[in-house]
Amino acid sequence: MHTISSLKLLLSLSLASLISSAHADSLHDLQQALKKFEQNSPFSAQVTASVKNQNKEGDDHNIKEGLAQFAVEQNPAGLHIRYSPELLSNIDRETEAKKQNPQASTPTTEAMNRFNYSEISILLNPVRDIGDDLSKAQLVKEEHVIYNGKSARLLHLQIPLENLSEEERKNLKKYRTDLQFWIDENGTPLASRSTGKGSGRFALVIGFEFHFDVEKTYITQGNRLLVAKLSSTSGSSGAGMDTNEAITASLKLLN
Repeated sequence: MHTISSLKLLLSLSLASLISSAHADSLHDLQQALKKFEQNSPFSAQVTASVKNQNKEGDDHNIKEGLAQFAVEQNPAGLHIRYSPELLSNIDRETEAKKQNPQASTPTTEAMNRFNYSEISILLNPVRDIGDDLSKAQLVKEEHVIYNGKSARLLHLQIPLENLSEEERKNLKKYRTDLQFWIDENGTPLASRSTGKGSGRFALVIGFEFHFDVEKTYITQGNRLLVAKLSSTSGSSGAGMDTNEAITASLKLLN
């Protein structure tokens, strides 16, 4: 009886070890796949972006929406962002309208102000952002799934408060991010989702809370990994103010 029990225990431990190893291999595949993307292949693309901000303070409720379309091109000479004559004319008209009426809607200006280089780079260099997340994340589990009609692996990871840097943890009391990465048989990212929430306190007296939900799908161009679609919602509250933001962006290759 003791021998049978011992064999069962050994089999259970071996199975657990194999499952853990398989999960680790999938994470390793993702990490290795990211190294293949040197991010220097030339490309040109059209970016369409929209943003909606809702701010509430007391009885004051303010909503701003924006929509814009522009072209980006990256080659050995650098990154070129091209604004069409129509887009520039829209901004000029909105600027003049704002002078006449401070409450005038300025959708193109709002979108372009929001989509600065830092935001655009999220679409152009996801390898950097995925690497940053993986450096802080802990693997939870893996699933074999079907993604867009093809076999894929779905990795579940978490980033707890203690894995953030000292600067990132500053003022935070609670924090958690759940990550999901869909990868193909070679470990190449197909899509991802990041959901998180946290709370903390400024100067020991001003409490705040925040949450976010970010979804991305990826495409490749040469040795580049790019974000084809981005959908993001986020919100924060504190000191009597509530802020919510929704962003969508798409990148369509032109060559």
